[in-house]
Amino acid sequence: MSLLIVGTVAFDGIETPFGKVDRILGGSATYIGISASYFNDKSNLISVVGGDFSKKNIMLLKEHNIDCEGLSIMEYEKTFFWSGKYHANMNHRDTIETQLNVLEKFNPSVPENYQDCKYLMLANLMPSIQLEAINQL
Repeated sequence: MSLLIVGTVAFDGIETPFGKVDRILGGSATYIGISASYFNDKSNLISVVGGDFSKKNIMLLKEHNIDCEGLSIMEYEKTFFWSGKYHANMNHRDTIETQLNVLEKFNPSVPENYQDCKYLMLANLMPSIQLEAINQL
């Protein structure tokens, strides 16, 4: 299966009744790619991160057979950040903070070897960015 994921790779700050983390790997494309790796041999990723995104996190994606050729790195910018607080009913949460950072300047570029995707997963991004990716396929 040829899966192309276009979405966010981010840092999240999460608080629940059971604990709190200030900065953890997050983003819709991250979760989709890692989840898909249990059912799919390889996924291709289009997203953007800042210079604060570690090589360790990129290696984690690659360890889950996620091709990161389409992951743009804006060296002097910050990665997208979201924080939220979940309640006792984990279906309810409040967004505390959203920092768009690199997403404000993101212009997706679909690498040539991603052009033959059979499945396209448009994850959490502005519709204009999603449409730009579709138009390149």
